[in-house]
Amino acid sequence: DSYDMANVKMEANYRSDMTKGHTKTIRRAGLVTGSVFGHDSESVSIELNLRELVDAVKASEAGVKSLIDLKIKGAPDKSDGIVIVKEFTKEPLTRKVLDIQFQRVHMKEKINVGVPIVLVGEAPGVKMNGILEQSLNELQVSCLPGNIPPKIEVDISHLGSGEHVSVSDLNLDSAIEILSDSNSIVCACVAHHIAPKAEDEAAAPETSGG
Repeated sequence: DSYDMANVKMEANYRSDMTKGHTKTIRRAGLVTGSVFGHDSESVSIELNLRELVDAVKASEAGVKSLIDLKIKGAPDKSDGIVIVKEFTKEPLTRKVLDIQFQRVHMKEKINVGVPIVLVGEAPGVKMNGILEQSLNELQVSCLPGNIPPKIEVDISHLGSGEHVSVSDLNLDSAIEILSDSNSIVCACVAHHIAPKAEDEAAAPETSGG
């Protein structure tokens, strides 16, 4: 049964009251609004306990990429099923989660998701006065829901000064198709040069000339 594949079980309530007053009331109670979309079915508005979701996702090995067996209480028709967190809407200043969008998944159909990239090891180039810059935090991939990796680890223990890791250098399971541009740079060890004083002095007259 595909439901056994879900890492997390969650319950949510169907949200029929869309007024601002109701939204304020549920947020004070620690709930957030959300929506479930996908698979040619209409989007369903829900409200759920944010702390419960956060705790369940943290406890799951798959983390934020967990498959969630979601039961929606009071929804008009059969809205339950397996979902994945697609995106969060946050309050710009407090970074508090206000709304969560979930995408329905079918276990036998591939899904496009962004998977966090985590750098592991120490780059020798950093010891040589280099600076490590990570320019890609997420890799876009396509795979079956059961194959979504919780994260993609990139070993940087060979990265010398002036060297970089591209998407094309990543070795993933053959069941996972990479959608991100293969030429995109994941991270680079940039050589850090301190300009000699003489150059600064030579450049000075140009800036003050008028």
